[in-house]
Amino acid sequence: MTTRRPGAAVIGLILAVVVVSAAGADTRITLQLKWLPQAQFMGYYVAAQKGYYKAEGLDVLVLPGGVDIIPEQQVFNGTADIGVTWLSSLLAYQDKGWKFVGVAQMFQKSALVLVSRASSGILSPRDLAGRKVGSWFGGNEYPLYALLESAGLDRNRDLELVRQDYSMDQVIRGDIDAASAMTYNELGLLLESGFTRSQLNVIDMNAAGVAMLEDHLFVTSSWLEKNRDVLVRFLRASIKGWKEACRDPEAAGALVYNLGRSVSLAHQVYMAREIARLVAPPGFDPDRIGYMDPAALKQTADYAVKYGLLTKPSDLAAAVDTSSWEQAVGMQRRG
Repeated sequence: MTTRRPGAAVIGLILAVVVVSAAGADTRITLQLKWLPQAQFMGYYVAAQKGYYKAEGLDVLVLPGGVDIIPEQQVFNGTADIGVTWLSSLLAYQDKGWKFVGVAQMFQKSALVLVSRASSGILSPRDLAGRKVGSWFGGNEYPLYALLESAGLDRNRDLELVRQDYSMDQVIRGDIDAASAMTYNELGLLLESGFTRSQLNVIDMNAAGVAMLEDHLFVTSSWLEKNRDVLVRFLRASIKGWKEACRDPEAAGALVYNLGRSVSLAHQVYMAREIARLVAPPGFDPDRIGYMDPAALKQTADYAVKYGLLTKPSDLAAAVDTSSWEQAVGMQRRG
């Protein structure tokens, strides 16, 4: 999810003024990201740079996130029209009565993995017994809870869960046996620090069958009622931007790097390649970027209520609205 470097909060303040807009477009809308400008959001930046929003009559302002910026609050208070958040977080706010609607699922797969040194011998979830395992918590822990339960492990008794910092130093130093990591960021940081792939073991939440969906676009129900046509145009242009970014992640990574230079060019390009695999996995139709898979939605919602993130089962029929995405994709294919 995040590019976690020393001084990220300061960088976030500096980049809070970085925006991308298509000057002269007819309708101004604002998109709130979940974190700083990085390749995690490259499709929106490509859509702006290539003029895809402008071609739809839109002037899109892209607001970076940061340590203290919560997309749900930004959209709720009207600072932004559209937000990017993890689906589990969106469901939690809906559970509390916030009138949000999910409108597109940008990541088709989860990026969350557990990574450990190959020398640790942690090859399967069962091997986590008796180990120190890191999590950022704050909503990131639920797939890990499901992973442990799938292996028959009691998270309170069979291992030690440790609060993980925003780097991979705890793994590098050997303070913890396994750490949470996003494939597009922290795993790359370990590789950049000198580890090779053969020196690392990775447990993939998707392969383990416990993944929960991440980057998801959402709006308020009241905004959607008044701006459905605007949303369709935004989605159509964004999908086009994401298709371009996934087709040429090296160029997309370089574009994002030039926006703020919060991390190295090499890391942004690495991130762009990994993000492309999440947005349009092998065998996935790029024309369907943003597709909301009912089974994946249900798995996320089921785990969210099972592990206490939600107080009751989510009504997914009300939680998400696929009609704008369907219209955007249909119009794009005819165009």
